[in-house]
Amino acid sequence: LILFQKGQTTTPPPFEIFLCFGEEWPDQKPKEKKLITVQVVPVAARLLLEMFSGELSWSADSIPLQISHPDLKDKMVEQFKELHQLWQNQQRLPPAPPPPP
Repeated sequence: LILFQKGQTTTPPPFEIFLCFGEEWPDQKPKEKKLITVQVVPVAARLLLEMFSGELSWSADSIPLQISHPDLKDKMVEQFKELHQLWQNQQRLPPAPPPPP
C-alpha cells in the first residue's frame, strides 16, 4: 500500500480475503465453482486504498459491513474521517524549505 501511495507501483495491493468451506482449496476448480466461499473485505484496507488512490467517497452510511457493536462502527468511521482530514491538510501544505547549509 505504501509503494502504491508513493507511486512506485501502478497496481494497488489486493485486500480481499477469500475463504472456502467444505472443500479442498486451492485446487483445479475456480473459486466461483466452490460450494461455499466467503469474500472478506476489511473496511480499513478498502478505505485506505481509496484514500491513497483519490477515490475516497464514503460516509457513515456507505459502509455495507454489519458490525455487532454500532458504537465500534461509529468510532471507526470517525477515526477514518479524522485520518482523511489530516491527509488532506498534509496534501495542501507547501513543501518545506530546505534546511540551511
